[in-house]
Amino acid sequence: MKITRWQLFWMFTTLEISMSIWLTVSPTIETARQDAWISLLLAGVIGIAVTLILVLVSQRHSAYTLVEFAQKLCGKWVGKLIAALYILVWFSVSADILRIFSLFIKQFLFHDTPIWVIAILMVSAMVYINYAGNIEAIARFSELAGPLLLIGILITFGLNVTNLHPELILPVFADSGAVPILKGSFVNASFLGESMMIMMLTPFIVNSQKMLKPALLAICVPSLVAVLTAIFVVMTFGTNIGSTLIYPYFSMVRFINYLEFIQNMDVWIMFIWIFSVFVKLAIYLFINSYGTAQLLGVKNWRILIGFAAIVIFAISLTPANIIGLLDYAKLVWIIYIFPIFIVGLPILLLFISFLRGRSLAHE
Repeated sequence: MKITRWQLFWMFTTLEISMSIWLTVSPTIETARQDAWISLLLAGVIGIAVTLILVLVSQRHSAYTLVEFAQKLCGKWVGKLIAALYILVWFSVSADILRIFSLFIKQFLFHDTPIWVIAILMVSAMVYINYAGNIEAIARFSELAGPLLLIGILITFGLNVTNLHPELILPVFADSGAVPILKGSFVNASFLGESMMIMMLTPFIVNSQKMLKPALLAICVPSLVAVLTAIFVVMTFGTNIGSTLIYPYFSMVRFINYLEFIQNMDVWIMFIWIFSVFVKLAIYLFINSYGTAQLLGVKNWRILIGFAAIVIFAISLTPANIIGLLDYAKLVWIIYIFPIFIVGLPILLLFISFLRGRSLAHE
């Protein structure tokens, strides 16, 4: 199982874009108003800094996954605890993504279809690509889905130019100030923190000592797309409406209409978006299965694909009246997972690694 550095770029670019422009733009506009684009730009800077730390700690132990090098750095039991906590995080976030995806498809495409039917179809595809292939198959698929997603987004930006009202983006900075802009950046910065997957994928990357450039570019591209999305949404709907839309980018795409001929672009974009979400969930299923196998000492990680898929599917069926659509992001991901698992623990692991004064890459 080996992937190239640029396959890593497309994997990360695809998975970062898949949810960020769908779910982070509206909360950012609500907080930073017309300066949301500045918040998203700042979020990109934070995302780059975080990814730099994640890549550094991964490169120092490039022959091992997080499950393995955490035990080497912190001892067997503490290392296992850290790895187990990360795996629990990955299970929970993948279940939440599956749930959001299923609700979205039900709302816009299949109104009378039960959510569990939509979810099980996606889970079946995730299981197939992991069992029949592996991370290499997912990487190759992302090389198809990533460019399609970027091209589709750029086309929709171009077609939406006639709907823009530039005055809605003004004034810059005057109405919000530094604090709301900084606060608004945390949402997208935390989503960009999904690059923590790199700690499980490094052993599968060919020439991983040169993966810093593609990894950072995979943060820059989604960040720029998010900035453009915020600008276009604000200039199309204004801040009052833009902050209330659950899926502002998708609403903007549905607004496109040229001479009653070029319209219904949302169907095409949704089709491409499904591919990108599939890449994201397939990667999560891989690291959950592989990580759990390493944690439990199971040699054949494919045995645990079915177990991991069932767990993700079961958690995703949590009733909507218990957990709202974005509650996980607001109440769990941003408050706990981002500062602890994306920033805090990687810095701690890097510090311990430097303290020991040697690399475990080839130990």
